Amino acid sequence: KPVASPLVTAFSDPSLPGSGHYRYDHEGTPARRVVHIDRGVFTGFMNSRQTAAVFGGAPNGHYVATEPHLVPLVRMSSTVFAGGDRDPRDIVGEVDRGYYVAGHRIPSIAESRENFRISARKVYEIRNGELGQLYRDGGIMADTRDYLMQVDAVGTDFRLYPIPNCGKGAPMQTKRLGNGGPTMRSRARLAGGG
Repeated sequence: KPVASPLVTAFSDPSLPGSGHYRYDHEGTPARRVVHIDRGVFTGFMNSRQTAAVFGGAPNGHYVATEPHLVPLVRMSSTVFAGGDRDPRDIVGEVDRGYYVAGHRIPSIAESRENFRISARKVYEIRNGELGQLYRDGGIMADTRDYLMQVDAVGTDFRLYPIPNCGKGAPMQTKRLGNGGPTMRSRARLAGGG
């Protein structure tokens, strides 16, 4: 079932360098790339041995804990959008009026995964295909599915960012991991600092 534009591919990959890197999860399962969205179509979840058995799949090495005394959780490692084939300058150059959000800071997503917010260090106004006025500490908010379905350009400029404090669970487990992707063009609501 389509959940995004055909230009969108997203995956979690513990083999990527950086904060989310590991070779085995805490069940001893070799960590491997899990493609969540392949050219707009949902394809799979991260899992543990138990959840893999329930859903009839193979374990994929995403069951980790942040401390030895805590129960492991199924969670992301480095979760990213794959790069595309467009020059980022051309993507910006085709925008009459909009904003370019740069300098990734903090992603946040609702527990239901229906909405997200990404704050950034810099937000540039785009007018007639040119970057203009610079604003500090802004971001975007959007309905996740609407945003992903409206992606109409994906750049070649893939970047991976360290996330120092991704929290999950009760008691809370805070883990270092990675997020990233290329320049992507879609529609979202501009948000103030934070």
